[in-house]
Formats: sequence, C-alpha cells, structure tokens
Amino acid sequence: MNQMIKKIYPPEKNFIYKVDSLYLNPLLIKHSKASKPLYYANFLTSFDGRIATFNTKNKLLLTPNKIKNDVDFSLFCQLHAQSDCLVTNTQYISGLNKGHYGDILSINNKTLEKWRLKNNLPEQKIIILSNSLNFPINKIIEKYKNQITILTTSNEFKKINKFIEKKYNIVKYKGNNITPAILNNFILKNKLRSIYFIAGPRIVEQMISKNLLDKLYCSVSMGLVGTNYYDKIIRGDYLKKFTNLNLQEMYIGTKKNNKEKIQTLYQVFNLKGK
Repeated sequence: MNQMIKKIYPPEKNFIYKVDSLYLNPLLIKHSKASKPLYYANFLTSFDGRIATFNTKNKLLLTPNKIKNDVDFSLFCQLHAQSDCLVTNTQYISGLNKGHYGDILSINNKTLEKWRLKNNLPEQKIIILSNSLNFPINKIIEKYKNQITILTTSNEFKKINKFIEKKYNIVKYKGNNITPAILNNFILKNKLRSIYFIAGPRIVEQMISKNLLDKLYCSVSMGLVGTNYYDKIIRGDYLKKFTNLNLQEMYIGTKKNNKEKIQTLYQVFNLKGK
C-alpha cells in the first residue's frame, strides 16, 4: 500500500504520512527493558459506536462492511507485527473454524515478516483464553500448535485431556474466569513484552478496569450504522468508573466507495497519561 494519510493532531508542518509504515514504531524494542509488559488493543468502530452488528446471513455479530477499509487493516497488521504475543478467545477460534472470521493468527504479509526479521523479533506466541474449551482442534489451529498456550478454568477434564493428547500447552486455573490478574501473571512469568489483544471487547474492558491496558488504537468511521443489536468497545460489564484517554496522535483518511466518500479518524490513546 502506497497510500498517504493526513495527521491532524498534534499539528505538524509535515503532516502527510505513508500508511504502510505509520504505526511501525518499535513498541517491542522500546519496551524491551521495561519491567511491565506493554498491553495494547485496536478497534474499528462506526461514529455511533458499533464495532459489530447482527449479520442476518451468519446469524451473529460481525464488523459492518461499510466501515471496513484498507488503511485500517494495514494499521492492524502493523500493530500485529510489533507484538511478541497475541491474545484471543474462544469466540474468535470457534468463528475462525466456521469461516466467519479471517485468519489473523499470523501476519501473512511478506513486507512485515521481513520487518520482524530485520528487528530480530522472535516467533509470536498465541494465548487463547477459554473457560469453556468449546472449539475444535483442526488444521486451522494445528499449524499454530507450537505457538499456542490455552489458559482455562474449565473443570471438564475430558476436554482438557483432548488438548493434552494433541500436545497443546494448556494451563488450568481455579475460579470461573481467566482474570486480568491471571493473564498478567502468566505474561510476567513467561517474560513476554508486547501483547496485542485480537479478541473481542470483554478482556480489553477488563484490562482497562484494572489499569493494565497501555495503549488503545481506535479507528472511527464517520458514518452512522444504526440497528439495535450490536456490540461496542465498552459494554460496561467491568468498567465502573471514569477512565481518562490521553490522545497522542490522530490522522484522517478518505475511502471512495462509488459516489460516497467515507472518512475515518485513526486515533492513538495512551491510557497511562504519558
């Protein structure tokens, strides 16, 4: 992608940037000596707050096609490339198996793969948070077996043994849910440094509520999607207090769709106020 994008905050004299390297700041390298891991997430939302709406064909919540664009996907891939650990969940793995979602467990981008090699970044780890273990073992996740660790609170030992027999790394915890504290302790124990959440909003909201998320990248499509059956970044299940977002950078891009011009704001927030 050789597309250009405008930076609108903070104001600069040189405000035009190439999309294909916009987010390639060395997050992992920058944090390599820090005692705390760097946790970050990225969401694409409509102006009225929809990250997913009900898809009548597949009978589930999916990202509306109207708000998707190549710039957002390129930025997602750049954030992906900088992580040494991806965190996902049962819903994504199950939906991947059914063909509802694309495979984002690997970058699948030769330029970014070369960028990782140039920066001496190790093979990415993948953490699956799954209390239910309700997802199949098939060829889609088999190719990632050596990278995957499953964190679970399931007491169904038949399911647990199924993964163990297939030589998956699975870690059992007490309780009802894999909490942010459990995840954070596992990350610290395994000395992982740059962690990218590619799951839904639930774990991200929990991480924010426990003051663990460092950066939030948010692409806001300047369009109203509507509908009364949708998902959003914050559901309010865990976050019970005001949380300040420190805007670090903001860009604007335009997608031409037939006769329509749809603008999107690309925002970078620091939740630690630095």
